[in-house]
Amino acid sequence: MGYNAEVTGGENLVSDPSRTARRALLAGAAVAMIGSGARAQPSDDSAQLLAIMQRYAAGLRWGTADALVALYTADGVFIRDDLPAATGTDALRAAYRQVFATLKLDLGFEIKETEVTGDMAWLRATSKGRIRTLATGAEATESFNDLVIFRRTGGGWKIRCYMYNASKGTGAPQ
Repeated sequence: MGYNAEVTGGENLVSDPSRTARRALLAGAAVAMIGSGARAQPSDDSAQLLAIMQRYAAGLRWGTADALVALYTADGVFIRDDLPAATGTDALRAAYRQVFATLKLDLGFEIKETEVTGDMAWLRATSKGRIRTLATGAEATESFNDLVIFRRTGGGWKIRCYMYNASKGTGAPQ
């Protein structure tokens, strides 16, 4: 008995090899999704990390310490060039207020790579932009290498640790 379009349903699954192969492929894909916990979100996670970095850049541009602190976990850490690390909400707020009392920042971030593993993720970026020293009015274009560690919380991704260093010598981040 071969394929007969006249049969109810118009098909015979046994004798239509392409149809059988397609069903087997779909069944295999379904099993793979179930086996992986049906959590195919890596691109969604990366998009969320990118959105955090966009909010971070906006917070720097507008000088809003509270908006930046809200992006961190309660035990978040901010590690700056030549200064002690700021750990925890109060220390983060004080550190960013100090930054905004002395500098006006307008930086853009270029994401170089991200990796998500479970409830932790990291991102490597470069940042570049104009920085004005408020006391003197002097402006310069600066470049930085950035490393950000994230933790997934009940409220979504948050920055666990943000570390940067100035790119020196070549004038361009690596």
